[in-house]
Amino acid sequence: MTTPEFFPLRWESTGDHWWYASPIDCAAADGLFHVVVHLLSIDPNLLVKLTSLRRVRRLESVWDDDNSGRFLRAAQHRSLVARGLFSECESGSSGNSMLRAGYGGWLVYTAAAAGDLGFVQELLERDPLIVFGEGEYGVSDVLYGAARSRNSEVFRMILEQALSSGGCHRGEGMFRWEITNRAAHAAARGGNLEMVREIVSNGGVDVLKYRDSEGCTLIHSAAGKGQVEVHDNYYIS
Repeated sequence: MTTPEFFPLRWESTGDHWWYASPIDCAAADGLFHVVVHLLSIDPNLLVKLTSLRRVRRLESVWDDDNSGRFLRAAQHRSLVARGLFSECESGSSGNSMLRAGYGGWLVYTAAAAGDLGFVQELLERDPLIVFGEGEYGVSDVLYGAARSRNSEVFRMILEQALSSGGCHRGEGMFRWEITNRAAHAAARGGNLEMVREIVSNGGVDVLKYRDSEGCTLIHSAAGKGQVEVHDNYYIS
């Protein structure tokens, strides 16, 4: 039996199990908000599946490898769905229930990955520390999402918010370097050459000083995600 092209399957790397894009994943990627809401009304646990970073990473690999053009606006559609869920969960003076439940990291990642500046700004105004993510999501993930969108304005907003938050409690210089280093690698992995150049040129240190937790350089980060433009040009100022 052949696999339908509109329902992409991937072989699970560990164990004899098929991994697949579930109906709620497909509905969100197509921007079908009311379908997503209906599915959640049937099984609220599907929200965990929709917001899983592990699944998002797999879906991104499917979208990036697809040449049909079907998923060109998947990130924007998912952001519209996320914004809709965010609005639906407003509960007056007690705040937003999605934020209270710990889904802020997914919301800001999804908005950033779509280059949705307005939604990112709204989330940061609600909770400036959301830039550091929640649950599975961390600041490196949020910055990577922003880099994937190629929207440098969104990337700068998130980076500036991160740099302005919490540094006095950890040592200003060390904190700023840690965030800047993470941002450089996120930009390289996400393929935002403009931000890689900007960070490196403003950093005042040798480009080889930018190393991730595994000791990899920016060129390794770019190569690992197939970012040929960054790989070939990141060091050119």
